[in-house]
Amino acid sequence: MQKKWFQPLIPHVIAVVVFLLVAIIYCKPAFDHKVLVQGDVSQWKAMAQNSFQYKETHGHFPLWTEGMFSGMPAYQVAMDAGVPSPQYFLYDIITLGLKKPAGFFFLACICFYFLSQVLRVNPYVGIAGGLVYAYATYNAVIVYVGHDTKMQAIALLPAFIGSLLLVFEKKYWWGVALLALNTSLFVGVNHPQIVYYGLIITVFMTAAYVVRWIRERDYRHLLIAGALTLIGGLTGILCNAVVSLTTYDYAKASIRGGSALATEGGQVTKSGLSQDYAFSYSMYKTEPLVLLVPKIYGGSDGLEVSEDKSKAIAALQEMPPELGRQLQGLVRFYWGGIGSCGGPVYAGAIVCFLALLGFFILDGKHKWWILAAGVLGIVMSWGSYFAGFNGFLLKALPGYDKFRAPSMTMIIPNFLLCVMAVLSLQKIVTVEAAGRAAFWEKYKKALYLTGGIFVILLLMYFSFDYTSDSDRRVLQQAGSQGGQQVAEYVRRLVQGLREDRQGLFMGSILRSLLFITAAAIAGWLSLKGKIRPLATIGIIGALAFIDLIGVDLDYLNNDRYQDEEEVQNSFSPTAADTQILQDKGYYRVFDLREGVENITNSATASYFHHSITGYHPAKLSIYQDLIEHQLYKFPNCLPVLDMLNTKYILQPSRTGRDSVVVNPGVLGAAWFVLEGKAVETPSAMMDSLTNLDPREAAVLFGTDKKKIWEEMMTKNQQPGSESQADSMEAALKNDSIQLVKNDNDEMEYQSVSGSMRFAVFSEVYYDRGWKAYIDGTETPIYRTDYVLRGLLLPAGRHRIRFVFHPASFYTGQLLQGIASVVLLLLFAGAIGVEWRGRKMDKRTPGTGKTT
Repeated sequence: MQKKWFQPLIPHVIAVVVFLLVAIIYCKPAFDHKVLVQGDVSQWKAMAQNSFQYKETHGHFPLWTEGMFSGMPAYQVAMDAGVPSPQYFLYDIITLGLKKPAGFFFLACICFYFLSQVLRVNPYVGIAGGLVYAYATYNAVIVYVGHDTKMQAIALLPAFIGSLLLVFEKKYWWGVALLALNTSLFVGVNHPQIVYYGLIITVFMTAAYVVRWIRERDYRHLLIAGALTLIGGLTGILCNAVVSLTTYDYAKASIRGGSALATEGGQVTKSGLSQDYAFSYSMYKTEPLVLLVPKIYGGSDGLEVSEDKSKAIAALQEMPPELGRQLQGLVRFYWGGIGSCGGPVYAGAIVCFLALLGFFILDGKHKWWILAAGVLGIVMSWGSYFAGFNGFLLKALPGYDKFRAPSMTMIIPNFLLCVMAVLSLQKIVTVEAAGRAAFWEKYKKALYLTGGIFVILLLMYFSFDYTSDSDRRVLQQAGSQGGQQVAEYVRRLVQGLREDRQGLFMGSILRSLLFITAAAIAGWLSLKGKIRPLATIGIIGALAFIDLIGVDLDYLNNDRYQDEEEVQNSFSPTAADTQILQDKGYYRVFDLREGVENITNSATASYFHHSITGYHPAKLSIYQDLIEHQLYKFPNCLPVLDMLNTKYILQPSRTGRDSVVVNPGVLGAAWFVLEGKAVETPSAMMDSLTNLDPREAAVLFGTDKKKIWEEMMTKNQQPGSESQADSMEAALKNDSIQLVKNDNDEMEYQSVSGSMRFAVFSEVYYDRGWKAYIDGTETPIYRTDYVLRGLLLPAGRHRIRFVFHPASFYTGQLLQGIASVVLLLLFAGAIGVEWRGRKMDKRTPGTGKTT
């Protein structure tokens, strides 16, 4: 009896063991006290350092970070929900606490395996499917560059889809419970763009099911499935209400929500990203074929050919050393539409072959909606290279204009190809002997189609010129400015690159063709009854995995790891950083060490200082405006530096070491002004900053300025009794405002003035959470000098407090707590129904009754 009970679990245990062993072996350095060198993660560590320092002393993350851009909400950097949620504990259990990145790959395997079992696929086919999905080359690439949340979302996508399928297939209780759980996990990793693409997949899948239910007149199930999907999905979303609501609320004020200063041809519009910016990183129309042949467009920016065999490297070595050093940056093997690429979106040659086979051998239950969704994902990846259609989508699809990088939509066909591949492999190993002849005819059609695609690839091979846009620009520049000798060297270098890229393309064609041929032969042998189904699964699955891992190792390998101490040492302060850190006061730093054109490309300074710049893909819109219209004009932006409390400027020096320049005009944390300048538009306010003396005057919108100065004239006892110069001199001597407490989410000042005064605070204006109190009474905050806060202060001595209390966060906590209880109740219900069903089955043996 015990053996019979345990026997069905054996394949699942084998699956877990296989996934675990593969993850540990592939990511072995992570278990030897080494960590990946990930550019984006290093940026994040610098971005989040201020929040982590706060947590060390307070026990929780702040809601406002002071580390970059003079202060911004910390929601998208590092944040505690403040409410225990079951899904976060379960995530650690599912990943077995494995170190990064092994945990990512293991999670992706488990989630796809779950989907395969929902699809009623042989568990061993599911094991193969889990491996090829998890180790698709795009995943390895995004892991090594540091897109951790993207990888987590991709890993969880199959579980989300599988849970929805359970509901659709009338597994109501477990379906709604798992849908709530997996939605909470999927949304909780906080990568909205992948979630958005997951919803696109669900729309196509749901539409296919709805059409079938209507044809079958199964309206009852349609209503039940719709209601349960809504309950499960909404519960899962609300289990992450803190993240979801704060992200949604913040997006309105970020560059993803547009800019009041948007101009024609800029990165943003009045309401979102501009089409040109949203379509950054678009793929050429033929580029999605890298799903089948990885290095059609050179693979990546890195060295894809060994130095001793590269024609481009040989051309560099023939140049004068100084010229070679100047031109070595041109040796970039990727030459596709994206512009810069860490690696191809390679799904695997065998995976693509099996997916193509599926369109001939599978019924219509899944393949047509998969085809439609996959084609849309490919077309969307074209972005600006199919601007008419994609421009329509940008306007028509809700929220789509908040994202960029159309190439990311390739995760849609990548996922769907894996689904089709496992369904096809399942069909191969389960075909009845009597139906093998008819099956073989369909099999041959898939072979013909695959052969036709390779003929097209060969035509592309002979027709491409293998030259990137940057190559053409350099050739043109060298021809017009570099002289005949330099132009010849550049021409040889580009010619070498062309030959290297062409060789990569042909090598990839032959490699993919070889793997497909091997898998096709294994399939043919299975159909002829020469090998058993389990052997067929093992052979094709192993070949598919070997195919992928061989390409993955070009991008994520042991060389990508460093010792933990070595990585931490990369955050050591420079001599200039150390010099600034001697100052224990409250000030900000302007980091110019990488040039003024790169001030938003690095968050390095934020690791040590309160910086006025940094790195974040969704900066506050008003602050991005300030960067574009003022800070990029350095040194012609001194008034802005003064008002941002910029005491130190970090600059590179000729010796290669950074240096420190002290800004003598820094205004400190807060100051009084005597004059208000009224403007009517955001554009006029921005223009006024260029020649502003922020110590004497504040720029306000006209209605605010009128209200403030009328109240000052009314409350002050003797307006106009002194000349402006006398009044200013008296103010400088007698009135003061000082910062007495700085605690990220709360700032406290002490003011003393002989009359009602207007104070400007060197803190970023954000009306979606900051509140001001004078002696405990709330008072309005006025947007001042475009990005700062201003308060009207009464005469006398007063205590001023700024408190960051965003409604989105605290409302989210309440909703998240309720949703977490609902999630537990759904699981309790599912377990109860399951237990009751098993109990009934024991009472009525032989009925085959299920629940």
